[in-house]
Formats: sequence, structure tokens, C-alpha cells
Amino acid sequence: MTSAPAQQKYVFDPVWEKETERLRTNEAIWDPGTVERLTALGVGPGWHCLEIGAGSGSVVRRLADLVGPSGRVVATDLQTERLRPLAELPQVDVVRHDLRAEELPEAAFDLVHSRMVLQHLPDRPAAVARMVRALRPGGLLFLEDTDSSTLFRSAVSEDFLQDVRAAGYGLMRDAGHDPRGGHVDLHLVLEAGLEATAEGRAVMVRGGSDQARHYMLWLEFMRPRIVATGLLDDARIDAALAEMADPAHRWLSQVLISTVARKAGGTEPGR
Repeated sequence: MTSAPAQQKYVFDPVWEKETERLRTNEAIWDPGTVERLTALGVGPGWHCLEIGAGSGSVVRRLADLVGPSGRVVATDLQTERLRPLAELPQVDVVRHDLRAEELPEAAFDLVHSRMVLQHLPDRPAAVARMVRALRPGGLLFLEDTDSSTLFRSAVSEDFLQDVRAAGYGLMRDAGHDPRGGHVDLHLVLEAGLEATAEGRAVMVRGGSDQARHYMLWLEFMRPRIVATGLLDDARIDAALAEMADPAHRWLSQVLISTVARKAGGTEPGR
């Protein structure tokens, strides 16, 4: 892994700002459950943790609080500029790393965590193998990826935004996204020889909220491809965005499947 050089954005970049907003609204949906599970796993003072695909760093901040000054948190991403403020925390290291091709320090961490990373990778068994090698004996692998089949389920109607889900996720699947990502995580961990458990959680999203804004940003991003392929037209997408912005509407998120596995041997993490 390579420590990322200090960089700073000096000009307004609409694409950069939109991606930053997307990451933060994604955190608004999933951070509470992730933090609850990290706490339940017993992450505490002295632990050495690796956060892969750290995004804007909200989970890294929470891990830093949990491990305290005697612990260490390594935050990796392909783009590390958003993580720069975290480097000011003495127990946090920010590193640019590509899980698709680059190795990780071997037997270095009590916990390795990733959220919504594996489901986008072309060679997931190799990525899991790298993460397992990075764990100390007795360390925990905590993977979170989604099952998109529940998205937009609503009391409004059986068909609420289902054409939008089918169009957007169909194109994403063609581009390599796995709509059953969390299920595959469990399979890969078991195939790697680890004992594992898995559970799913979903969030009820209210229209017009920060959580709803995440799905609006997703649809705005997907709009050019959806329209270009003729799956939906601009008028339908505008109507769907209005539905997502309406506080009278509530819908179900994807199911985020959390897989937790322990590497054999060793002692309790953090000791």
C-alpha cells in the first residue's frame, strides 16, 4: 500500500461535489447499522482495523473513536482526497490502494471491513483472499453488500418506482454490478475456509430526506444511459424524481447483508 500525497481541491468541481454528496447520503442510510454492528463485535481500545473503500470517512471516524489512541485504523480508497482531514487523527493512516490488484499487509489487522465494495469488483474471490491474508489469526472479516430486490417496495403501490429500479439496476448489472452481492460475500467467505454468519437489514426511506436524496442522485447519474437505451424517457425520470422528493412517500431500501467471519487461530482481537 502507498501513503497518499497531500492534495487539495482549489476550484469548484461539480462532478466532485456531486460524488461527495452521494457518499454522504449513502452514509446517512447505512452508518447507524454499521456502527451498531461494529460495537456489537467488540471493537475497542488497541484494535488495529482496516477500512477498505473508506469513501468520505464516516466509518473510519467511528473506528478511530472505538480503538482510541492505543489502536490504529488504516483507511484505503482509490481516491483519498476526501479522507485528508482524517490524517490529522494520530491513530489513522490514509492510504491509496486498489484492492483489485494490490496486496495488503499480511496478518496485520484485528478487523477488516468493507461496505459496498466487493459487489462492484470483477474478481471477488481474489479480493476476499487478500482481505483474509491481511487478518491476524483470530481477526474478524466484516463485509457489507446489498441485495437490491427489495428497493422501492412501498405501500403506495406494488409498482412504485419498480420501472426505475429495473432500468437502473439492469444497466448496472450489465456493467458488472452484482444485485446479489451480499449473498455472494457469504459464499466467498465460506469457500475461503472461514466460519461465518450473515444477516440483512433494510431502512424505510422517507421522500425528501437525505436518505431519499441518495436515490435521487443515483437516478440522475443513471439518467443518460437509461434514456439513451430507451428504457425510460426524460418525462418519466422527472416524475420519479418528484416522487422521491415527496415527504408523503416512504419506501424500502435495498437489503444490506452483513457477513462476519473469524480467521482461525490467535487470541482475542486487540490483545
